[in-house]
Amino acid sequence: MSDDGSYESKNPDLFKPDRLVFLDGTIQSRLKGDESYHEGLIHPAMFAHPNPKRVAIIGGGEGASLREVLKHKSVEKCVMIEIDELMVEVSSQYLPTWNTCADIQGSAQSCFKDPRADMQYENALEWFIEKYYENSEEHEKFDLIIMDAL
Repeated sequence: MSDDGSYESKNPDLFKPDRLVFLDGTIQSRLKGDESYHEGLIHPAMFAHPNPKRVAIIGGGEGASLREVLKHKSVEKCVMIEIDELMVEVSSQYLPTWNTCADIQGSAQSCFKDPRADMQYENALEWFIEKYYENSEEHEKFDLIIMDAL
């Protein structure tokens, strides 16, 4: 697009095609509005906690919630419990802007590969029951648990 002085040439991001993610016929996420949704979901809780080191994300297969959590330098570990591993693989390949951590110092290109990210591919309710209810061993607690699932 040439810089012809038009509104479109001065605001090219507003005219890019949108990307939508559907699962079982239901919209799950979209490129337009990705930042505002995920920033609003993550940052108020992260800033409300005085020092969030351990965070859990339930869902969030496209990786945008993980991206926003990992922007916080206090985070030492983020466990993302996503039931659909294929969703993460497809997002890594086709939706890289949703899960890029390239601009986070010390991170990987993909947030899924960040050393602080611990990906768990299973049902979150079952994961929590197994780890924290049925298993009598002492586990580290989470500072925050974020729900990014419908």
